[in-house]
Amino acid sequence: MNQQALFYETIFDAIGADITAIGGFKAAAAKLWPAESPITSSAKLRNAINPEQPHKLCPDEVLQIKRLAKAVGSCAIVSYESKELGFDIAWIEPEDEMERVQKRHVELMEQLAKEMRRANELMAQSSRLKSVK
Repeated sequence: MNQQALFYETIFDAIGADITAIGGFKAAAAKLWPAESPITSSAKLRNAINPEQPHKLCPDEVLQIKRLAKAVGSCAIVSYESKELGFDIAWIEPEDEMERVQKRHVELMEQLAKEMRRANELMAQSSRLKSVK
């Protein structure tokens, strides 16, 4: 994991730290806007995190930066947000998430089997009633 600052003064500082971790403005901008030229897109990204510039990133673009940063072990934006909003962060290890998903899968399959048995019972009852008439 990359060395993180203890705190960031602004959200723009935190976004900049995650962009640096991704590989810099050109690398991050190329992933955000692959159809644009690298020079244009990196300038666009620099301006988007400049508090004095009018155009900012949309929420989807910020989320994409968070995902890209997470992939390289950085979490500056998320850390900044958690401190600003008074949240504790609980990081989930992929193995723990896989275990949770597998457990939920088993529970859902058991529920489905139960529902199928009940449906079969109801169909059997219904056909017995029809044959009695």
